[in-house]
Amino acid sequence: MAQSVRLFCFRLRCFTFSFLLMCFSVQSAPWHANDALLLKDIRVNPQRVLDSLAQAPSEQSPKSKAIRFYIESRAYSALILHEKARQSALGGLALVSDTNTPLYHYLTLAYAEAMDGVGNAEDALKQAQISLTWALQHGDDDLMDYGLSVNGYLNITLNNFAEALRYFQQGYQRHHNAESMFQQSDFAAMLALVYEYRQEPAHAISYYTEAEKYYRDNDVTLELANTLFGLGKNYILLDEINDGLSLFLESADLALEIQDLQGAAYSYEAIASVLINKAMFEKAGSFLDDALALFTQAENPFMQIKVLGEKATIALAMNSPNKGLDFLAQADALIDGDSFLSQRIAINDIRAQAFVMLNDYQSAYEALAQNRKNRLRWHKEVNSKRLLELQTRFELQQQQTKNALLEEQNLRQQNQINNQQKIKHFTILLIALLLLVTALLFWLFINTKRHQKRLEQLANSDNLTGLLTRRKAMEDAEQQFQLAIRHKTPLASAIIDLDHFKQINDNFGHQTGDKVLQLFGALAQKHFRQTDILGRIGGEEFLFMFPNTSVKEAKEMLHRFSSLLTTMGDTLNNQELNITISVGLVAAEYCDDITQVIAQADGALYHTKRNGRNFIKVAQLSA
Repeated sequence: MAQSVRLFCFRLRCFTFSFLLMCFSVQSAPWHANDALLLKDIRVNPQRVLDSLAQAPSEQSPKSKAIRFYIESRAYSALILHEKARQSALGGLALVSDTNTPLYHYLTLAYAEAMDGVGNAEDALKQAQISLTWALQHGDDDLMDYGLSVNGYLNITLNNFAEALRYFQQGYQRHHNAESMFQQSDFAAMLALVYEYRQEPAHAISYYTEAEKYYRDNDVTLELANTLFGLGKNYILLDEINDGLSLFLESADLALEIQDLQGAAYSYEAIASVLINKAMFEKAGSFLDDALALFTQAENPFMQIKVLGEKATIALAMNSPNKGLDFLAQADALIDGDSFLSQRIAINDIRAQAFVMLNDYQSAYEALAQNRKNRLRWHKEVNSKRLLELQTRFELQQQQTKNALLEEQNLRQQNQINNQQKIKHFTILLIALLLLVTALLFWLFINTKRHQKRLEQLANSDNLTGLLTRRKAMEDAEQQFQLAIRHKTPLASAIIDLDHFKQINDNFGHQTGDKVLQLFGALAQKHFRQTDILGRIGGEEFLFMFPNTSVKEAKEMLHRFSSLLTTMGDTLNNQELNITISVGLVAAEYCDDITQVIAQADGALYHTKRNGRNFIKVAQLSA
């Protein structure tokens, strides 16, 4: 029964949201209600969208199939699977015969976005600009936003940063309502990317921060992960290393949460690069191993080659040139075709260093000589691309002039048609009815969302203390324990017991006991960090876990917290109340599993109870 109710609520939300899109949007987008919801969800969890498409029944009409291909292409691009995105876009274009429709231009832009990802930005630029012009002429705001973003990204790839900035600023300054597929904050993130490439980290951080706030407030998980990655890179540029690494880790965690494997891999590779610069080679190698596994799973040869090159660099730094050459040989096996020319140059530079370390100067010379030829060829290709780009811009300008003349003719004809039409009375009544229905559905949507949030809060938060429930606390504790073991970071865990709580209930009543628990929870949430796990696992028993925190640091925090509890009597206007706690503390990173963590902390707590209570006992473990 409960499952049926949840299914009904979900369908009601879907219907309400899609109806709002239809009522308030000024565009004539080709999507049905469910399509619009899937497109929205791409920015949150693209893998979930692909899973939904795989489970959905196959559509029969060519248009429906083309729309499905478009959604697939956008989801694959979001997961940095550009070749799959390209194939999906091509599949959709093959089903659209009319090039004068929004769907055709959406698919064209999706194809251009994928071509950018596979390294053919110059081939896609002309058609992307034509689609943007079509959107402008037909007043399709969502298509225009998409066109501005794709054209901007293409120009970033082609190192035309001024042109990219112009496209993104145009999108940033446009009016966006709540139902728009793109928001101002999305274009803020795009502007930040341009400033990042222009080596202007202060400007980039300003725009990234604007985007981050919007994505956090609206639970746009994928975009939040990407934005945190960008923030991390720019903090690194400002030499704020700890902040940058922390942002990379959070970005990786979010990416893994939504199965964005490459997003996590890019974060791990960025962390490794920083650690390599700090000569922390062993830790860097661990992150590179994770990144290589994820890039291999995602079939991204470009990043596989880069990671293998970095692993080779570490090997050379640790005086293991033969091991470095093995990594470079693995990279060579992935290099196939002219699109890997820049990677080939980088690999040969490292190989030459390895040969020098082995006193094989002949092989080192041959590697550098080959690189000289490769560099000359690479510069020639770059110059050819620039010439082709200028030619493309000239042809586009000519096309825009023709389009402007056609647009003027169309406007004259449209004005004549509009002058002949008259507004009918039933149209006003229909609009009024739609507004009334829209208002009702909007109220149902808001009410359902509020109810959903309340249910989630009840499931995860203890109703009396406001702390995590036992189930949620144990889930989060297990996750933090696995991260600590994986990345070899300190993790302190404590089990806390309110001393003689039964006597408080017996002497002052259960109402006072409840107030003590409520105040205890409020003080804990105020005193400890947002990243700490604070859960109630029994009547007066609590599990606290402190990530990236040594036992010594945790003990100091708990001592300060214990001092705060002595003021409870004053707060509750009951001078006879003397609140103390007994604490069992353990360094969780030295335990084999979370069960041992709880058992060790429990044993330490039992020691405090046998020896007078009101102190902190640290479980003795060997490292």
